[in-house]
Amino acid sequence: MTPIYTHMTDLLNDRLNLEILESICSGTGVEVNISALANSFKRHRNTIKEQVKALFEHKILNRPIFPFIWLYEEYPLLVVVRADLPRNDQLDRWLKEDEHIFGAFYVRDEEYNTLLIEFFKDLHTYGEWRKKIVAENKIPPRESRYPSHSLLFSNRLMIKYQPYSPIYKMEERYKSGEDLTLNDFRLNNLCFQILKKLVLGEGIRTNENLLAQKLDVHRKTIERRISDLVKAGVVANPACRFPKFFVPPDSILIYYLIEVKKSMDKIVKAIKADPSIPLALEANIGRYNLLLFGALSNVEDSFNWEASYDSRFPDCIGAMKKIYLSPQMTASIDQQKVSLNIIRLRKEALAGRGLLEAVRPRGE
Repeated sequence: MTPIYTHMTDLLNDRLNLEILESICSGTGVEVNISALANSFKRHRNTIKEQVKALFEHKILNRPIFPFIWLYEEYPLLVVVRADLPRNDQLDRWLKEDEHIFGAFYVRDEEYNTLLIEFFKDLHTYGEWRKKIVAENKIPPRESRYPSHSLLFSNRLMIKYQPYSPIYKMEERYKSGEDLTLNDFRLNNLCFQILKKLVLGEGIRTNENLLAQKLDVHRKTIERRISDLVKAGVVANPACRFPKFFVPPDSILIYYLIEVKKSMDKIVKAIKADPSIPLALEANIGRYNLLLFGALSNVEDSFNWEASYDSRFPDCIGAMKKIYLSPQMTASIDQQKVSLNIIRLRKEALAGRGLLEAVRPRGE
């Protein structure tokens, strides 16, 4: 019998939906469609297969997944933390395992050596988490390090979320004749075009048969459930992502806090159309009212980017704070970790409710 969902969140209180989400958000049952790409480019399957294999083996792209975009509704609090932390194996394990840390970067910024990007449900959850990680010795006690500096943002004030947008900047560089060599692999025209399609979510298929066998349900059920989850905005259509938090391997990520003094609507419109900015949020941090993450090819490119906005919007942009975050400074963290933990917690909560119902005396 097909379940009737009276509210969108009912989708996330359904055991089978959560099992499907856990699979497709980790990449199980999500595959590159070699045949479709071969037909698209009118090339032999083996040629396409070798190019795709190279993109994965050289860590230019991650394998395809369904992005869990409900993350930003479930955890609407974004926290950017500048921290003074030791560099050791224990810290690295914590960064890789903690259920709230989405990204971590080793930086040199005043007294701080680490920049963390974290997601939480609310301020109370964030406060309890901070106390817990100190109590469990995940990080040193306050007296033996410089106090962290945390900035709070609302994901519900997100202006732009386009993890794929840097591909258009790469395309501009490629068309201008620039040699694109990523992680010691030189991209030819075919390989770049495949890369572009995979980042944009083209040439990817869902293996419903594999998922149906794994979850012991009918194939049509898998199709219908995934369609419901996409339509409701729980997940986006499947795509490949760059391994290092929005940026291609040869680019740098730049964290910007910007003061816009006037013409905010015009600047926001420009940012939405700007392939160099994959993520942007409204902010309320002192004089700063925009948070941007920029994906640019080098420091000189970032200076040119800033100059272009000053030229297009004279006297509109005031103060700016920025931190350069190169791929070499990025801690190796699974980008799906936070999302998969949300799904796991929902599964546990649902199992707990089922157990409670099973032991509750009749009449209650």
